[in-house]
Amino acid sequence: MNSPAPWVTPVGVDVLDCSELRRLVQRPWFLRFAYAPEELAHAETLGAGRLLEFLAGRFAAKEAVLKVLGVGFLQGVAPREIYVQHTSHGAPVVHLRGRAAQLAPSSVSVSITHKQNVVAAVAIGLPPEAGAVAADGRRAEREESRAVSPPNDNTTTTTRQDNRDEQAPETTAFLRVRIGEEEAHYGGGLVDGARILRLFGDLVTEITIRTDGDEGLLSQYTDLRFTAPVKPGDYIETRGRLVRRTRLRRVVELQAHKVLGARPGAGASAAAVLDSPQLVCTATATTVVPHRRPAAAAAPDHVAEET
Repeated sequence: MNSPAPWVTPVGVDVLDCSELRRLVQRPWFLRFAYAPEELAHAETLGAGRLLEFLAGRFAAKEAVLKVLGVGFLQGVAPREIYVQHTSHGAPVVHLRGRAAQLAPSSVSVSITHKQNVVAAVAIGLPPEAGAVAADGRRAEREESRAVSPPNDNTTTTTRQDNRDEQAPETTAFLRVRIGEEEAHYGGGLVDGARILRLFGDLVTEITIRTDGDEGLLSQYTDLRFTAPVKPGDYIETRGRLVRRTRLRRVVELQAHKVLGARPGAGASAAAVLDSPQLVCTATATTVVPHRRPAAAAAPDHVAEET
């Protein structure tokens, strides 16, 4: 009887000086080749001082992950297929797509560190059982954190249950619209931010219909930020992603990008495709869905006959 081959943990390390990327990140083709759309969207929200550090750190992480996968930089895996997301606490989380996902072990963990102009990243490939244990550990840690948090005196049992995270499936929604001339409200032909928020509302509604069969009731926007003007003739792409769900609430991350822009200076009907989508707005929305109780068990015959 042959025993299974022992697991050999693949490790990848990369060190990078930020100045090595300074010119490359100014070229749209390189950004589209090296970074996932979500990474580029986040980069657009950063100031000039933080931008290069962020892009260099993500690039070093991609190089380290490629070494875990056992392939070189130009050997069939595009760096943009390695998406390094950050959690609400700033910890990097690796998502693999395309060919990168086909080559990967069950899970890849990565760490990024910065010191002055130098960034370093370490990636480790985890065996299937370790990946599952790590995921369970993260869930347990979140549950323990919620359990030991002192409740407010006015907090009821129902409220605590409502705040308990449920497993959120990957649910997304997408809209692309052209902004019409009639939607300009300000000097210079600017479109008000409420137009983008209406698109965001439609995304949230679609997501709750998909997850709950109900439109829900939008209760709040948080982290709302307008980052670029919108004008008539622009084509706006909006995307929503369900990131958290509790018993009654659904939390959706939202982004709007300009992908085509009007060019009134070049002609009355002139327009152009942007080299890279321009982030115009981000927000997080919370919507409330009605609590649906399980159907009551069938009553005994003599009870059912009563009116």
